[in-house]
Order: sequence, then structure tokens, then C-alpha cells
Amino acid sequence: MVLASGFFCIAACLVKCGSYMGAYKLAFFRFVIGLGLIAAVAISMRVKLAFVNKKLLFLRGLTGGTAVCIALLSITKLGLGKGMVLICSYPIFAALTGAVFLKERLRLLDIGAILTAILGIYFLAYERQQGFSLLVLGGYELLAVLGAVIAGVTVTMIRKLHDTDNSLAIYFAQCAVGMWLVMAPAFSTPVDIGLKGVSILLALGASVTIGQLLMTEGFKYVPAKTGSLLLMLEPILCYMAGVAMFGETLAWPCVLGSALVVGSCTVVLAHKNRNA
Repeated sequence: MVLASGFFCIAACLVKCGSYMGAYKLAFFRFVIGLGLIAAVAISMRVKLAFVNKKLLFLRGLTGGTAVCIALLSITKLGLGKGMVLICSYPIFAALTGAVFLKERLRLLDIGAILTAILGIYFLAYERQQGFSLLVLGGYELLAVLGAVIAGVTVTMIRKLHDTDNSLAIYFAQCAVGMWLVMAPAFSTPVDIGLKGVSILLALGASVTIGQLLMTEGFKYVPAKTGSLLLMLEPILCYMAGVAMFGETLAWPCVLGSALVVGSCTVVLAHKNRNA
């Protein structure tokens, strides 16, 4: 899960670099390249792509593909740091849906860690306007939160699908459905991609595919709430990359929020290991 966060951060940086191509075009090539890489892995490792729970796989592809499109749009419109933080608030919804549909028990420590992570997200997305402090949610901010809700539902689907399907099939479903989902808007506006764009798209597809496979495999071994909290390292890495690479502002609330999120992950993991 930690490695998945790192690869997702690399992918987010590449999205920021390739924002001139548009979110839909980035999403389309991300899915296409992902399909190619999955096929290569399946052939080289002689793994058969079998689809058992077809209905749930399609729903996973639909929700996952939608969440990806919203995430890419959020990065291009809100910036690397803020966009990723709002999208990565999905552990709240993943933990709740996991408790409802997968009967995963929310212990008092889990609830405390989730609430702490929520507070950390608040501080990370903190803005100061007109002399007082508040979290401002505009149109794209609300869209990003909607993407987080959809991503949380998708995480629960991934957990359920591991009862019948392997990681390659689960990710293949997202790429296949997502590709058709964004095909029309992706090619509605012509853009000169160029050699730089081709390099960005290839790197984006590779980094996302590796991250997705690591994440999907990881959810086989940890509950949705624990895995989702671990993936909260992604927005922290994105904020650091945003400051270092793209000149985004890093204020004290960001530092405090990062500490709260990392602390929540550490507490949950430590408690899980003691009970193992």
C-alpha cells in the first residue's frame, strides 16, 4: 500500500505536467496503456484473465473509471496538492461502506483514526479568506469530494471482488470500462501531443498500472479501512511534490495535516500488528 501511494504520486505529477492535453485525453491513454500492460503481464506470466463476477466487475469499472476522470480533472483545475487531498478523502467512505456491505467492524480506535484523518484532510485543504479561516468548497472542490465518495464505494467493491476474481481481472475491468467512458470527450478537441506528451502518457500509464496492481493486491490482505488509511500517504507525497516541483504554497496547516494523517496510519497499523 505504501509503494502504491508512491506510484500514484508519480502519476499525479505526470498528470500535472501533461495538463495541457486535458483530463479526458489523459484518462483515455491512461486506460489504454493500462490495458496493454495488463495484457503483457498476463502473457509473460501465463496468467489467464478470467472474469467470474461480471456484474460487479462492470460496476467496479464504471465507478473506478468515473473516479479516475474526476481525480485527473481535479488535479488540472485545483492543483496537485489540493486536488489530491480532496480526492483522497475517500477512506471515510470506504470505511463506512466496508462496515455496511462487508461487515467489517469499526473499532473505537478505527473511528478515532478516521476522525483524526478527517481533521488532517481539513488542515491540508485549509484556506484563509477575508480575515478568517475556513474550508472553501467551490464547484470543482465539490466535484472532487463526489469523486472521493465514488472511490470509497469502489474500494469496497475491490474487497468483495477478491472473493471471486484476481487482481489483473479487477484492474482490467476499470481500464476497459473507463476507456469507453471517456473516449468521446477525449477526442472532441484536437490537441498536439508531441514527443513530450507521448513520454508523459507512457510514463503515466506505467506508473498508474503498477500502483493499481499493488493497491488491488494489497486489499486482499488488509481491511478496506486500514488499506485506505495507508493510501492517505498519497496526498502528503503530492503536497510535497507540488511544493518542490510546481511551486505550490506549503503553509503550517499543511504540515499539521500531514502529521495527523501519517499518525492515523501508524496507529492503525500498530494496533493491527499487535492483534495479528
